[in-house]
Amino acid sequence: MTQQSSLQLTFIICGAGLGGLATAIALRRSGQNVIVLEAAKELNEVGAGIQVPPNTSRLIDSWGLFEKFKQKVVWPANINMRRYSTGEVIGPTPLKPKMSELYGYPYWLIHRADYQRLLYDAAVELGATVIMGARVDSVNDSDVTVTLENGQVYKGDVIIGADGIRSKVRLTVMPDEEVVPRLSTNCAYRATVPSELMRSDPEVAHLMDDPNSNCWIGYRRHVMAYPIRNGELYNLVMSHPGQAAVGRWNEPGNLEEMKQQYHKFDPLIQKVLTKVTSCLKWTLADLPVLSSWVSPSGRVCLIGDAAHAMLPYLAQGAAQAVEDGATLGVLFSNVQSKDEIPFLLNLYEKIRRSRAEKIQKGAYENADIWHMPDGDDQIARDMAMSAESSISKDVSSKIPKHLSNPNQWSDGDFQPWLFGHNAITHAEQKLAEARQALQAETKQNNGNSVDQVYPMAKY
Repeated sequence: MTQQSSLQLTFIICGAGLGGLATAIALRRSGQNVIVLEAAKELNEVGAGIQVPPNTSRLIDSWGLFEKFKQKVVWPANINMRRYSTGEVIGPTPLKPKMSELYGYPYWLIHRADYQRLLYDAAVELGATVIMGARVDSVNDSDVTVTLENGQVYKGDVIIGADGIRSKVRLTVMPDEEVVPRLSTNCAYRATVPSELMRSDPEVAHLMDDPNSNCWIGYRRHVMAYPIRNGELYNLVMSHPGQAAVGRWNEPGNLEEMKQQYHKFDPLIQKVLTKVTSCLKWTLADLPVLSSWVSPSGRVCLIGDAAHAMLPYLAQGAAQAVEDGATLGVLFSNVQSKDEIPFLLNLYEKIRRSRAEKIQKGAYENADIWHMPDGDDQIARDMAMSAESSISKDVSSKIPKHLSNPNQWSDGDFQPWLFGHNAITHAEQKLAEARQALQAETKQNNGNSVDQVYPMAKY
C-alpha cells in the first residue's frame, strides 16, 4: 500500500476518463479525499481497443489490479509492421514474453470500456466519489472551486483537469492564452467485428487466433488490427486522410468510404473490412507545447490530453495520462501543509513535462515514418525496420537521425526508455531531491520557515 499522508486534502478531478480515474486511484491510495466530476450521465467509453504497454501494466500492478486486468486482456506475441499491399511483415516488435523478460511487465490489449470500468470500480472501492452528469461550466483559480452548468459549486484544495483535448480547466490554467488543437491531415475509423462473423469466413478466421497486433502501413494510411475481449471481437483502427469533429469519438462513419480508403491494401484486410457493419470516425489531433500545466495560484493543474494530447501512433496517450496520475499520487502521499500544494504541482509538471513531450514528438514523427509513399525512402525505411541491429542513420533523410530503427517500438534506445519507465519510483526520487534542495534553500534564507518558501517554489 502506498504511504498515506497524515494531511487529507480534497482533490476535484474534472473528467472520469482513463487518466482521471487512474489519478483518483493514486490519490485515494495516498490518503486523499477525491471527487471526480464527469459530464456523461453514465460510463460510455467507446473506441474499442486500446494498448496497455509495460510502463502502464507495472502501475496497474502497483495498485493491486493486475489479476483483475488479466481477466480482460489479450497478451499479443508481437506488433507486426506489415507492407500495406501484401501483408508482408516488415519488422516485428516481440512482446510476449520479451516485454516481461526485459521490463518485468507485459504488453496487453484491452477494450476501452473494460479498461474504464476496471479503473472506475477500483476508484469507487477505494472511496473516491464519482459524480456522473456533472458538466463543468467554469473553474475559479482564486478560491479553487468548480461550478457546474446546473449551478452547483464544488470547493477543493486542488483541481485537476482530466477533461481532454478540449479542456475547460485549461482556460483557468492559461487564462491569457488560447490553445487550439493541432489537427492532423488524417482522421481515423474505429470498428470491431464479432468473432462469429470472422470465424464464419475461412479466409479471415485465422486472425481471431493470431496472437499478434498487426499494422499495415502505406501512403497516408494504416490499419492497426488485433483481437480483444478474449477473442470475442476483432478490433480495427484505420487512419486515413480526412477530418472529423475534434474531440469526438462517436461520429458515425460511412462504410463505403471506409472500404474505398483501403482498396489498394492487402486483400486479407480488405476482406476483413467487408465484415464491418458500423464504424466510428474521429479527427486525429494533438496539442502544441503548453506554456504551463499549473495555474497562477498553483492549485489547479492539467493531466493527460488536457496537458499533452498526442497522436495515437505510439499507443501512449492513455499510458501517459496514467503516469501523470501515478506521479501525483506519490507527490501527495506525504504532504505536510496546504502551503505545499503549489510546490508539489509545479514539481509534478517538472517531472512529467519532458517525458510526455518527447513521446508526443515521437508519435508525431511516426505519422511521417509510417505513411511514406512507395519509393526509395520507403524501401530504406522497410530495410531499417527489418534489421536486427543498427544500420547507417543516413539510409534515408525521412528517418529521424536519433533513431537506429524507424520502428520506434523496437529502437534500441527508445524502447527501454519508453517501456522500462517506473513513474512511481521516478516520482519518489524526484520528490526526495526536491525536498532536499528546498531545505537547503530554506537554510540559506536566514532561517525562514519552509512554509514561507513553498509559495515561491517553482520546480
